Amino acid sequence: MLSRKELRFERRSILTATQLRAIEKFPREFLRLNFSEFGDGIISGLDFIERGDEIFLTEGLIKLGGNFYFAQEINLSALLATATSGKQYKLVLGSPRRTAEENVITEKISLEVRELKEIGGFELGRFKAGLVRLPEIDAENLFEEFTKLSRLNLLNVPFSTRGGTTFHPLIFRAILSRLERKKNPAPADCALMIQLADFGSVSMSALKIFVANKGVEWRGDSRENIFKSVLKAVDAEWEIVLPEKISAPKEFSKSEVQSGGFFIEDDDC
Repeated sequence: MLSRKELRFERRSILTATQLRAIEKFPREFLRLNFSEFGDGIISGLDFIERGDEIFLTEGLIKLGGNFYFAQEINLSALLATATSGKQYKLVLGSPRRTAEENVITEKISLEVRELKEIGGFELGRFKAGLVRLPEIDAENLFEEFTKLSRLNLLNVPFSTRGGTTFHPLIFRAILSRLERKKNPAPADCALMIQLADFGSVSMSALKIFVANKGVEWRGDSRENIFKSVLKAVDAEWEIVLPEKISAPKEFSKSEVQSGGFFIEDDDC
């Protein structure tokens, strides 16, 4: 049932095709098995950061159709500058292009700028051509901040998680920052903060449980409405409901105590 391969390299020996295939297969199979239950999306990295006046997408790992692709860092500002001013666009992955050289097949996928009205494509952000910035995670109105046209909209960027996809970690950093500023966080708030502090993201199923626990309606028909539901739950205050009237403890008279048995009265007490 279980198997393990160990490669032995003899001194001055030439690697055989079988040995090379075993070396190549191990990391691929490890990734496949480790993330078999995860949806297509960002596995690691591909964070959005600002350096000066430019936005960069860091290197990382993406799962697409059961295959894994390594992404290099890219200057998004340079790519955004190619768009026609005033129009709305989205950043999507194009079609794979395969090349072969010395029996090494390389498959490359480029990041492209397409008009927002075009359907399909693995999305890495939406924007309106012009001056575009990343959302501020400490903004007072997070929904407005993450959806305004002067910001790079990341709500539809798929981040891979067990069972599907969830929001990008930058969005969760904003949620965590808001929770940390609450004066009286509820138990559900604390649980979500711990999860985000440890892992940087949570699944949509976990978010649904959090929203329901805070007494807020879950609106799951779009990423925008899910984000609204989560923010409403984050801002919901924790109320401890006590009984309307707490009865005072009964005081027993001396006669009632004596009737139940003997009673010792000490004037010094």
